[in-house]
Amino acid sequence: PSEFPVNFLTSKCVCVCVTMEKFLYINLFLVILVGLTKAQGGNPTASNIQLQQVQGIEITSNGGQQTIPQNIKDQQEIRDILITQEFLQKQREQELLQQQALQQQEYLQKQQQALLQQQALQQQQALQQALQQQALQQPQQVQQVNSRLPTLQEVQQETAQTNQLTNISKLEQEVLRLISQGSEYFALQLFKSVLQENSAQNYNFIMSPFSVWSLIVLLVEGAGGKTLKEIESVLGLPDNIAYVRHGYQQIRTALNVNTSTMEISTAHALFSDKNRPVYPDFEKTIEQFYLTEVIPVNYLETQQTAQTINSFVARATQGRVTQILKRGDLMDANMILISAIYFRGQWKSPFNVSQTTEEPFYDEYGKAQGKVNMMFQRGSFPYTAIAELDAHILELPYGNMNRLSMIILLPRKGIPLGQVIEKLATVRLQRVYDELKRASDEYEDDEVEVYLPRFKTTADFVLNRVLEQMGLLDLFSPTNANLSKITNSQIYLSRLIHKATIEVNDQGTVASAITAGVFANKATPPRFYANRPFAYLIVDKSTNILLFCGQVKNPSTFYF
Repeated sequence: PSEFPVNFLTSKCVCVCVTMEKFLYINLFLVILVGLTKAQGGNPTASNIQLQQVQGIEITSNGGQQTIPQNIKDQQEIRDILITQEFLQKQREQELLQQQALQQQEYLQKQQQALLQQQALQQQQALQQALQQQALQQPQQVQQVNSRLPTLQEVQQETAQTNQLTNISKLEQEVLRLISQGSEYFALQLFKSVLQENSAQNYNFIMSPFSVWSLIVLLVEGAGGKTLKEIESVLGLPDNIAYVRHGYQQIRTALNVNTSTMEISTAHALFSDKNRPVYPDFEKTIEQFYLTEVIPVNYLETQQTAQTINSFVARATQGRVTQILKRGDLMDANMILISAIYFRGQWKSPFNVSQTTEEPFYDEYGKAQGKVNMMFQRGSFPYTAIAELDAHILELPYGNMNRLSMIILLPRKGIPLGQVIEKLATVRLQRVYDELKRASDEYEDDEVEVYLPRFKTTADFVLNRVLEQMGLLDLFSPTNANLSKITNSQIYLSRLIHKATIEVNDQGTVASAITAGVFANKATPPRFYANRPFAYLIVDKSTNILLFCGQVKNPSTFYF
């Protein structure tokens, strides 16, 4: 306009800047243009106005000059300038604080990144050291593993021994089946009867049903009449003596195994009286068909005879059983039969000793009984449960050919162990084998956590009463026993003594058993946690022979 409506004109300009860090800064610039009109209403131009100072303002107009004092009435404009300056100062301080905060944040981020890099470097160095250590230990570990692997010769030997049972005629297979079934039947009945006889006892025991069976089976050659019939019935034998002889030979031959991972040895002897010898035909028969040695002794010299018999026992059991008889056991004796068996088996998958820990062991009703050294391993093992038995069943193989195994029966909680064994005598071992094989085929890749205590057990039995309850009545009767084919003396079985021992540890099992028959004159348990009572069976699946069986109930006699 040609004239200003006011004495001065204020114009404001706002400038907005965005930094690279995306912070918004606003700078406010205030430009104050003050124009004074002429005293007579002259028309000033913009070019005639120049702000030269703030404290002492000089205004030039048409070449004229006039000084404005500090106390002009436009002091409001000066206050506006000061307020603006204060605002800008605070803004600059705020920007400075923001910059410092940003720098501090960047510094902390760099420190954190450096720390993470340092930790990553340390982890990498630790990993490299671990790999180097593993590389150094690997040859030793490989050597340890290789030391447990069977040699080619051992595998071939076990294979050949197994093939002896498969490369036979159908008739021989049928004979072997008959004799094996008889042995199994007798073994389970004996196991059940011993448990029933000692049901109130809280102790561990071990026995060899095969050792007892193989001793009594010798008497088939010397018995007659009702005595013979009772023996055949209780032992589950056919009435064909040729079958008995041939089947027994096959079993004894198959059970002689000796490798680095497994050993089975059997020994039988008849200690006859020099003054009352056995019939030559009987002696020849038991030597030829039953591999039983006849050793004449003088029963009047009780001390020397006891030493002779016990020395035979110690040799047959690799020193595991050193005494089966005492001098007092020979009073009025005129013939003693000895049956011995020794077994040593290394687990196909040994337990790791470093993982054995002390754990509580409970009774059948959940009451703590003490502590045991509990072995542990995880692996693929045949494992099943059979409803008819009320038990979990686990198979732990020995050796390399999966021929011999320990089968463990763990009753369900609250189920008495004797009840399981009583049912097992009806279910039979073949059913157990079939169920384990089915489970193994169906769950081939599944692993089982196995907890099994170390234990060592020795047991002595006089089996007269148990065998009488099973049906052997005349054999123990001084008046009714018919053993007339053995000797011309009137004899009967006065005592049948059985002693067995077993040791189960991380590497495997060592077991042995002795059975002695003393003849006298008539005038004299997927987790399988075996922390409560369980039964075990050591079986040869190729012949279906139950070599050893026992129960574990009392931790006070466990092996540590």
